[in-house]
Amino acid sequence: MPFYLSAIAKKSRHLWNQSRILLHTQSSLNPLIPESLTRLTPRRFPSAFTLVELMAVVGIMGLLAAVAVPALKGLSGSGGRKMALNQVLSALEIARNNAISSGTNAAVIFPDNSFSQGEAYKYRSMAVITWNATNAATNTMSGSWITLPQGIYFVPNSIANLSTLSTNIYVRILTKTATLNPVKAIVFQSDGALAEAFYNTNLTSKGVSYFEGTVSGTSTSPTLTSTNKVETVRITHYTGRASATLAPPP
Repeated sequence: MPFYLSAIAKKSRHLWNQSRILLHTQSSLNPLIPESLTRLTPRRFPSAFTLVELMAVVGIMGLLAAVAVPALKGLSGSGGRKMALNQVLSALEIARNNAISSGTNAAVIFPDNSFSQGEAYKYRSMAVITWNATNAATNTMSGSWITLPQGIYFVPNSIANLSTLSTNIYVRILTKTATLNPVKAIVFQSDGALAEAFYNTNLTSKGVSYFEGTVSGTSTSPTLTSTNKVETVRITHYTGRASATLAPPP
């Protein structure tokens, strides 16, 4: 082969190899080049939710809320009744212990519709007092008012069934002292039993009831039935011990 043909063939092979290397390099770097820099590559727009999908999500959230709200209200009501039970049992036990330790009578009083010192106290509060029927000066509060949780009230009929104390009792209302007479109460004597002078069978047969709802005057809302969420605390006559029971509304 002539010399000049051999040189041309060698140069062609060299150019062919260089072109193959260049093509391989471009193909390996191509994934690293952004699509926006490639004129021949069509632009892709980011995907989004459609209106139908958004409406479906909103509908599901509304359904979950409709199911969850009543359940949460039920849980809060149940928690309120449990707290009220602890409050009533604690107040009765404190009054009983005070009577035993002091050797005199002690009582738990319950403001009803006749209470004139504030609407917030009626059927929603109670207080432990020392009690002496012949010495009104000693009839004072032990501690502060105990208020039931929000949405929990004493059943008016159960408070009406309690004994009535008709000697002056001195209580604290905010920053002043007020006189109560008469007032409904549960009285304990020095041995811890229910005081005989103020005992009636309603204390052991009907007890003190509270429910989830509201009271206006002496009317309850909702109207009490055997299916309402009503709970009752009864007191044993001779021991003065209190216990909870799911008795029907009084």
